[in-house]
Amino acid sequence: MGLTSALGVGRTALAAYQAALQVAGQNIANVATPGYTRTRADLSAIPGAGLSVGQLGRGVQITSIRRSISETLQSRLRTAISDKESAGTERNSLNRIESLFDPLGDRNLGSLLSEFFASLGDLQNNPDNIATRGIVISTASSLTQRIGDIRGDLIGLRDEINREIETITLRADQITTQIAELNGEITLAESGSAGPAAALRDQRDQLLSELSEYFAISVREQPGGAVNVYIGNESVVQFGTSFGLKTTQELDTNGLTISVVRFQLNDGPVTAKGGLVEGLITSRDVHNFSRFAELDSLSGALIHEINKVHSGGRGLEDFSDLTGLTEVLDSSLALNTPDNGIPFLPQTGSFFIDVKDSSGTVVRTQVNIDLDGIGADTTLDSLAADITANVPNLTATVTANGKLQLTADNGFTFAFADDTSGVLASLGLNTFFAGKDSLDIEVNPLLVNNSALLAAAQSDFAGDGSNATALVAVQDSAIASLSGASLNEFYNSAMANIAVSSSAATSATEAAEIIFESLTVQRESISGVNLDEEAVALISFQRAYEGAARYMRVVDEMLQTLLTLVR
Repeated sequence: MGLTSALGVGRTALAAYQAALQVAGQNIANVATPGYTRTRADLSAIPGAGLSVGQLGRGVQITSIRRSISETLQSRLRTAISDKESAGTERNSLNRIESLFDPLGDRNLGSLLSEFFASLGDLQNNPDNIATRGIVISTASSLTQRIGDIRGDLIGLRDEINREIETITLRADQITTQIAELNGEITLAESGSAGPAAALRDQRDQLLSELSEYFAISVREQPGGAVNVYIGNESVVQFGTSFGLKTTQELDTNGLTISVVRFQLNDGPVTAKGGLVEGLITSRDVHNFSRFAELDSLSGALIHEINKVHSGGRGLEDFSDLTGLTEVLDSSLALNTPDNGIPFLPQTGSFFIDVKDSSGTVVRTQVNIDLDGIGADTTLDSLAADITANVPNLTATVTANGKLQLTADNGFTFAFADDTSGVLASLGLNTFFAGKDSLDIEVNPLLVNNSALLAAAQSDFAGDGSNATALVAVQDSAIASLSGASLNEFYNSAMANIAVSSSAATSATEAAEIIFESLTVQRESISGVNLDEEAVALISFQRAYEGAARYMRVVDEMLQTLLTLVR
């Protein structure tokens, strides 16, 4: 080995340690860069020519620049991100839903229900007092208004969730396109190099982490450096191709508008098993819809049960004419025919109509309702004909829009009593509420305009508050449509369900955050830049570089000495 070869040893050392210093400098420069993965320069001796006493090396070289990363840990971290985002989204949504119902506030439904029934309690003691009747109408209006407000807020939250799903999907589609492009760049960059394209891979990992915030994904690296990305079992990125994501506006089984995530390539549905999208879909289709269903059930039960009692009572005034609120789609079908426009179906039974003349003489007539499915069941047409034919001085007709209209002859009025069939409430005759659920619940406009029609009595005797007493009893009565629960019990149970779901979501979020933080710490210990370690590496590489430079000076001096001898 000559002095020229000795210079080669120094040259390789200078080049290798200069590159190693640059790697350490790159790490230090990116200590605060999100998603940066620390790199390491691997040094190895260059083998040289063999001598009789052994082999002399030809210096040092950098064999590779490696990223300090664990792909298994990265995969677990992406899963943890998805779980955290999904749970956090559910928790936030439930907190918002809970605030909409405001269970501890002054205007929560429980308090308004209690105020309404308390006003009915006052009415039973003062049935003839106009002011007391006005309070009943006012508290009922406040209750129905609050129900409508909550429904509107739930719809607003649902629309907001749909818009957020659309925004996220648009961003996710952009990310998948960028990942596909980076796949091509990484494959090209690494095809002519022994090491990874670290900066490009860091960019791709950042995008994969962001995508995992939106969907639970799985990633499989392919030979050449590209990755395939899957949502569920469906591929969304393959090599340099993104299959694309989009949203479509559709109607669910309940007729509500939902934003559905689909693949652009084949229009197939995307199965979200984690991430923000799953959390949003669960919030919309489970938590939000459940509150809709509970609000509708509570409203429907309140309407029907109060109306059944009210329709069989009488107010301070009788009717001279009255038109039902319910529109029947086909007046020739039996009154208990489903989907015929009658929200609360009647049953076999009867009711009475009392017709009074100007002298105060009352004629009571029983009207029978036959809905047993045997023979000819009662239809709206047959009911109108029966009333006209058998109730003196009263005419019943079916209007063009399918409502039952009752008109007394001049000088006569009429009232109702003892309805065991529920047909009066079903057809909207002498009812307290109008509507069928939270969508359209309101106090009957007839009562709003004339509180004297509020049926607090079951007779025409002054001071009779017996029907108001029956109305008060509805509050604690077991209701079949609520699975045997009372209105108060159902409301309290619904609020408890929200609280339990919210608590569970909070616990799940906290657990997911702990896992995420633990995995993040593990990643940082492997991939993060430690300034102390880099400082030690800098000193080590600097000293090695200085040593190589001094070695080169020694060799140079030896060459100078040799040249002097030659002269």
